[in-house]
Amino acid sequence: MHVEFPVDEKSLRYIETMEDDPDIKAVISILLDKRKEDFYNYVSIVCFCYREQDLMNLPDVRHIPDKVKAWIKRKSFDQDPAYFTFFKHLFSLYSGFVQTYEGWDKLGKYRSVIPESYVYHRMREKYASRPEVKVERECFVVIDEWDSRIHRTKAEGQKVDVGVWDDIAQRGEVYEVKVKVYIKQKEHQLKFLEIIRKLSNKKVNVFLASFAPKNVVLQHLKAFFPGRDLSQINIMGVDELRNL
Repeated sequence: MHVEFPVDEKSLRYIETMEDDPDIKAVISILLDKRKEDFYNYVSIVCFCYREQDLMNLPDVRHIPDKVKAWIKRKSFDQDPAYFTFFKHLFSLYSGFVQTYEGWDKLGKYRSVIPESYVYHRMREKYASRPEVKVERECFVVIDEWDSRIHRTKAEGQKVDVGVWDDIAQRGEVYEVKVKVYIKQKEHQLKFLEIIRKLSNKKVNVFLASFAPKNVVLQHLKAFFPGRDLSQINIMGVDELRNL
């Protein structure tokens, strides 16, 4: 089977420009350095805070778990250097946008880079010693004669955030990555993952990944798409991502 992930160069340049923002770069670096509980706690702040006001009133953010709020209080009391660096850069990023719906929308585009970059760099790290494994981001999908660039509109889904293919093992993975999963009007993204899974004869595993807990992601999907079969898509939440 021939599988490849041609990169959308224009889209990649756009993503890399956002990723070069010093605050984004610092946040991603800290998340890549963290494992286990610390990763869960840092990611929860990114996931459930989408306004400057949220960061100014972390104890009042409704969806942040109580155990994370206790961790934040402890880190603040101890003046933990890593936490303060993380918070400084995250606050700098958030406060750089006008606090209106338009500003929050622009901030959302920057926030969306964080989980995508995390997954991409984790995959690059995982397969660094194996040149036969190709890891790409912002990429189209080619499976034998089928090419996602042909006869498809943007609304139908053309690209994946991260694609991985081992040409020797003839196995691969694709990832659609979200900060949270609010895709009520984007069912085409689920269908696109299912098409990839089917056309590859299940040799490409497909993942919908989010910084939210897996049970929260599943609750949203079941609420948005009642009765929809989700068995072909692997759901990854914060716990699964921290173990990548």
